[in-house]
Formats: sequence, structure tokens, C-alpha cells
Amino acid sequence: MSSNSQVNLHRSPLKPQAAAPKVPTAFEDLKIPRTVLENLLIKLLSAYPKSNLLQLTNAISISSHMVEILLEDLRRKSLVEVFQGELGGNYKESGNVRYGLSESGSQEADVAFAKDAYLGPAPVSLDEYNRIVRQQDVRAHQVTRIDVTHALQEVYGADRLIPVLGPAINSGRALLLYGDAGTGKTFVATRVLNSLNTSVYIPYAVYAAGNIIKVFSPQHHKPVDSGESQQSFSFKDQYDKRWVLCERPSVQVGGELTMSMLEVNHTEHNRVWIAPLQMMANNGILIIDDLGRQTMPVATLLNRWIIPMEYFFDNLSLPNGQQITIPFILTLAFSTNLSPELIADPAFLRRLGYKIQFHPLAHADYQALWEKIAAQRSLSLDMSAFETLLRLHRQHKVGFYPCLPKDLVGISRDIVAFEEAEPVITPAVLERAWEVYFTSDGNGGGKR
Repeated sequence: MSSNSQVNLHRSPLKPQAAAPKVPTAFEDLKIPRTVLENLLIKLLSAYPKSNLLQLTNAISISSHMVEILLEDLRRKSLVEVFQGELGGNYKESGNVRYGLSESGSQEADVAFAKDAYLGPAPVSLDEYNRIVRQQDVRAHQVTRIDVTHALQEVYGADRLIPVLGPAINSGRALLLYGDAGTGKTFVATRVLNSLNTSVYIPYAVYAAGNIIKVFSPQHHKPVDSGESQQSFSFKDQYDKRWVLCERPSVQVGGELTMSMLEVNHTEHNRVWIAPLQMMANNGILIIDDLGRQTMPVATLLNRWIIPMEYFFDNLSLPNGQQITIPFILTLAFSTNLSPELIADPAFLRRLGYKIQFHPLAHADYQALWEKIAAQRSLSLDMSAFETLLRLHRQHKVGFYPCLPKDLVGISRDIVAFEEAEPVITPAVLERAWEVYFTSDGNGGGKR
């Protein structure tokens, strides 16, 4: 552990903060139009011809009873055909019966795909989404010093940050992390959610004002439920399969951020409507890294967040021109190498609840980090090499940035391997690593 705390950091498995969404047993419980389900079922049969009832039930994630009713309705409309298995048998034997689209059903599928290419579990209603997100508000589950100490156990110099970050996390307000490049701002921000020992439910998709918006993203959402809880045949022992039990989401974006990423949009290759970043990050953290490097002016980006930060809701424009309101219940963290006064006016800075400055490491933490990383790379650190390192820092006026040990040890390992030398970082090896890492004045490459 990087800090000197002797606190017992044993952690129990994540527990859901909110009650599990109940399994809908009737169409009224779904609170979405039946035509949405029919179109989704038609698209599934177009993508996966001759599927059986179990396959369709798993794909659309509602009860098999409702899927059977939908299939019967589609058969009466001559959109779906039934195919008997090789063994014959009763029509109701779902493992033996396959379903496929008729010619008119295939035409309906083309129309449905042209409007919306989403394939997956049935969406949840916007009202249900809003209700669950509010129940999972981070402010309803206050963290303690032990929680934050656990979250930052890999952070050297964490003792100074813990007393500030703890109250900041509990406030639910936006954070501004600023300081020189390489001081660990983004590294710390990505570990903030480790202080919360609760899991949250994320929907696969949300239905809002005539549109299906895909929310669940494997890139940003990490499931914690293996699915074993869903094996029971009793609905009371299950939860709604249209939701996924996940760790709290952590969404990070940097210089590539554009305003379109903050609105509902579709991919270039199909018409699947994707939730904006802040919707994916609800009940978690959204990190805007490298603030000031985005293509749009900083003022434009910051102004986008004034209403959400102040009132904890966000207005989104939909593809059909309508607007919806969603909760904005997340930790918004801005990370920048610039001085706060250069990126925002005083009025906006006041809206940022916590402004946390990051500094280079203290000597003891810096040396401990060097020794740890060298050992991880199976290298020993010659003590005379560390004295050489300190001299280079003084000579070039470079701070003890946490990014340097990992980068310089990596280059040193490359040099040792190439020279077929002993696995030791010597003064000579270290000087070579420093020279190729930094620019000619010794100040350019290492700070990021």
C-alpha cells in the first residue's frame, strides 16, 4: 500500500444500492408500446431466422409467456411462420418449434430496421430509468475515510488527497483536478469510484418519445452478476433481465470530445441510437480529461454543464426533434494542466464544488515508487543510479512526477535487454533513458 495507514482494507463483494427491478409479468408492467416489442421481435427473427422460443426469450429479455403472445399476434398478421422440428411433436414444445418471418414479415423487418436498427433486450421506459437512477444516487451512500483509503491504495502521496477527495465524493458536486502534467490527476480520478462498495443497475436500452436509446456499453459498464441469480424459475428470485448489475460506471474522454458525444446520436454505419456519455456515466463518474485540448472552445464545453451541475438533470434532443429530461446523477470531474483562472470565469469556478491541485511527489514517495516499479519489471535499482536520478532532476528542474518511474524504468529495461546486460538500472543506463525520454533541454517529454 502506498500510504502509511494501517487501516484494515479488506473489502466485501459489491452490493446493489437499490432494490432490484422486478420482473414484469404483464405488458402493462413494461410501460412501453407493444408495437415496439413486435418490431424488435421481427428484427430479431430477421437477424436470427428459425429461432425457438427460448432463444427469442433470452434475446428480448422478457417472459416467455409474453413472447408467445407476441408471436401469436404476429402469426395472425401473417408476419411469422412456424417450422416443426425433425422430431415432430406438439406445437407448444418450444425446443422443437422454430419461428421465421414470412415474405410480408421480411418486408416489415426492412421497414423496422430502416427506422431503428437496435437489436437486443427490450428497452425500459424513461420513467423507470429515471426512478432507478435516482435510487442509486451516490449521495445516498456516504463514503468514509476507510473507503477512500482503499480506493487510493495504489496512489503514492495519497495521504494528502484523502481528506479532500472524501468530502468531494460525498457532495456529488463537480470536481476540478488541476496541476502539472504527470502529477496523477487522471490516475486518481479513475480510482475515485473504488471508494463506493455498491453496484448499480444499468439498462440495456431506454425507450423515450418514440426512440430506443442504447445505454449499456461493454466499454464503460462492467457486470458484477454472473447470472446465477437468474437461474431460478420463480420471478421473486430474479430481477428484470432488461437491466445489468454492474460496477459503478467510469467514462473517460479527452481531447477527442465533441459536442455531438453529449447528445443522443447514431453510428456512421447503422441507425442505432447511442446514449450520450453523461447518460452512460449516470451513477458513476464522467472524466473530462485534458480540458482545453478539445476542438471546441473551453467556454462552450463548460457552458454545456451549467444546468446539469446546478439542478442535477439534463435535457437531451432526440432524433425526431423531441426533447427528454434525464437525471444527471454522477460525479463530473474535469482534469487540466492549465491554471483554473485560464479555463473558466469566476462564475463558473464557483459552480465547481471542489478544486483540487495536484503536486509532484515527496522524495520518500518518489523513491518508493521507483523501487516498486523496478521490482515489478524484474530490475534492481542501483542506489548510485538513484543519486544520479536526483541530480538529473535538480539539473533540469523537473519535479518528482508519478509518471516518470514507470516510463523511465520501461526505457531502462529496453536498454538492458538490447545490451544483454545484467538486469540492473545503473547510472549509465539511467542517463541514457533520461536523454531519450526528455527533449534536449530535459523538460519536454516526461510531463503528461
